Amino acid sequence: MTDFEAQVKAAAEKAVLHFIESGGWLLPNYQGRLKVPEEWMAECWKLVDADKVRTQIAPLVERLSAAHGVAGGETQLAVGLLLQGAGGERRHRERLRALVRDHMDSIMKAGPMAKPEGQS
Repeated sequence: MTDFEAQVKAAAEKAVLHFIESGGWLLPNYQGRLKVPEEWMAECWKLVDADKVRTQIAPLVERLSAAHGVAGGETQLAVGLLLQGAGGERRHRERLRALVRDHMDSIMKAGPMAKPEGQS
């Protein structure tokens, strides 16, 4: 291999490494994407029944909100147990999680909790 060929090979390797390190190979090709006319999309959105969408999304939002609230309460109780210096903290957390799982249906059916007075 001549000196020139070695330099070309080294430059090509360096360029490929730079391309990979810079993340250029991960960038989306926005110029090559399909262009949908704005007027057509606006007409499609007019056909969507927003009330029907809200009706279908509401139960999912309620379930996620309740699950988030339960998980937050579980975390607060677990942290409280840890801060009290109780022995076997992991055992307490596991018992608490099992209790929450056992009663999840009744917790979910109870619906959202009322906010304490003075909170908005």
